[in-house]
Amino acid sequence: MIQRRLVLLSVVIALGILGYWLRFKAPISPEARDSAGGVAYVVFFVVVAAFIAPAARPWRLALIVLLVTCVLEFLQLWHPGWLERIRATFIGRCLLGTTFGWSDFPPYFVGAFIGWALLRVMNR
Repeated sequence: MIQRRLVLLSVVIALGILGYWLRFKAPISPEARDSAGGVAYVVFFVVVAAFIAPAARPWRLALIVLLVTCVLEFLQLWHPGWLERIRATFIGRCLLGTTFGWSDFPPYFVGAFIGWALLRVMNR
């Protein structure tokens, strides 16, 4: 169990670095960075969820992360002062986002699928 958690932690770190690079540094168009960042965001949190709950089934973790991510996307339509203050920080922008966009949903679904598949492969 400890070895599995170390592997998950290593994957989380690698995905965090990859996701940051894809979202902010990759030499691709801003639209492609948005999409790639959305995919990486969901995969990252699927693996984080597996680290937190290693006995949970991969499909459940992927589904929960996908649902939470979709709820967070819809929350971007809501702009109370306290939430805007959180979104004004770098971490708040990265975790909560700032603007709603329907185009963000397909990368979330792709990320949930990739996260599910990655956990399935890691479970073997």
